[in-house]
Amino acid sequence: MRRPRIAIAELSHETNAFARIRVDLAFAERCGIARGTAVIDRARDTATVLAGFVDAANMLGFELVPLLAVWITPAGMVTREAYETLVGELLDGLRAAAVDGVLLSLHGAMVAEHVADADGELLRRVRATLGPQVPVVAVLDLHANISPLMVAHADVLIGYHTYPHVDQRERGRQAGQLLARLLRRELRPAPALVKPPMLPTSQRMTTDRPPMRVLLDRAEAMETDPRVLDVTVAGGFPPADVPEAGLSVLVTTDSDPFLARQLAEELARLAWDLRHGFLGGVATWDEAAAALRTIERGPLVLVDIADNPWTGGPGDSVELLRFLLGENVRPAALALVRDPEVVAHCFRAGVGATVEVLFGGKTDDLHGPPLRVRGNVRALSDGRYVNAGPMLAGVVVDLGRTVVLEVDGIAVLVTERAESPIDLNVFRAHGIEPTEQRVLALKGKGHFRAAFEPIAERVLLVEGPGITGSDLRRLPFRNIRRPIWPLDLD
Repeated sequence: MRRPRIAIAELSHETNAFARIRVDLAFAERCGIARGTAVIDRARDTATVLAGFVDAANMLGFELVPLLAVWITPAGMVTREAYETLVGELLDGLRAAAVDGVLLSLHGAMVAEHVADADGELLRRVRATLGPQVPVVAVLDLHANISPLMVAHADVLIGYHTYPHVDQRERGRQAGQLLARLLRRELRPAPALVKPPMLPTSQRMTTDRPPMRVLLDRAEAMETDPRVLDVTVAGGFPPADVPEAGLSVLVTTDSDPFLARQLAEELARLAWDLRHGFLGGVATWDEAAAALRTIERGPLVLVDIADNPWTGGPGDSVELLRFLLGENVRPAALALVRDPEVVAHCFRAGVGATVEVLFGGKTDDLHGPPLRVRGNVRALSDGRYVNAGPMLAGVVVDLGRTVVLEVDGIAVLVTERAESPIDLNVFRAHGIEPTEQRVLALKGKGHFRAAFEPIAERVLLVEGPGITGSDLRRLPFRNIRRPIWPLDLD
């Protein structure tokens, strides 16, 4: 008996429409595009959706047809050329492969210059290429802005259940198992999408605590009903600035659209009732200064959410360093500040050199001014390391050339590329032991918690100037639907 031929691909980008750096083809290529069998090689031994697809293929006897995989670091809009090139390559691969089914790893918050609902349009083109008989199952990020177009052109959409995203491989396996049932014609998916008028930010969206934990407990209880194939609660991604932005509830049943709608509306009402739990969670800088004086051993994990690279921030704010220098706290380590000019200067100077540089604040005027510093070049590296996990364990991270610049006793990672530090190995790979620091200063929002919260004496979020924080009033929205909470009162 012929094994089913299943295409797998990843094309993932979370778009911040207010970010200055656009995603052109060169940007995507720097993020690393795998093609053909390299897709499977990249997935091997990683905690990723693609690895889950491979697991499912091994369990279910699929013949995998790997097409391409690229996870593009969050940034500004995707250019027309980059979108059309990458989507075109995916469609060409599908046309040539004669597949029986498709598994896709998407984000759900990608925006292109010419296509606002870029993931929905991608799925529409996949469906137009394959026709109605070839099943398509896609896995989405928990921060997806799920749209009716996405739902209409996939047989099943599945979202992560965790933030930090530690269930990606599990969701990939689930997608493969559902695809197998679709191939056997056992299922007739009936999806219902409900989008309450909510635009929550993600600092209080972590899934081990309310309000998301309450929503997911109810969602997972619904999934125990054998008629229910999947229940996805996606918190959404406000800075995409599209009409679909915001919280989504998507329930997919087997042949029961009434039940799907009933359950989705129940969860949407619960989300609305819990909406105020998404607010807050951010300390003032004065509160952070007070916390520094009360910690015993540390580390205090101090996170600036306003320049989070994985929400589209440029990564070059130096507000954390400015704060730590002013508070005179040592030992401390900061990850990271993107400044290719300073990196190049330090590489020319060499290890052991003392340099004086104008540091950070060079991408735009939204993330605070530069800071003139004098520091010692403690180490130089290629910026590559492997995540230990739990999130994205086994995945290779490439920061570009990286410098450990010691500024008045504070070890600062200065990089060529902007990435959110989610793993302890961001420090350990550069000779810094995170458990020995009094303060660990990070750029992030929630993903850092999986690795850093277990070693922290305390965690504090702060909000410097920037486009990725909790204060949505900073952003000049033009395209989101209105009225919407919390920008508009109840």
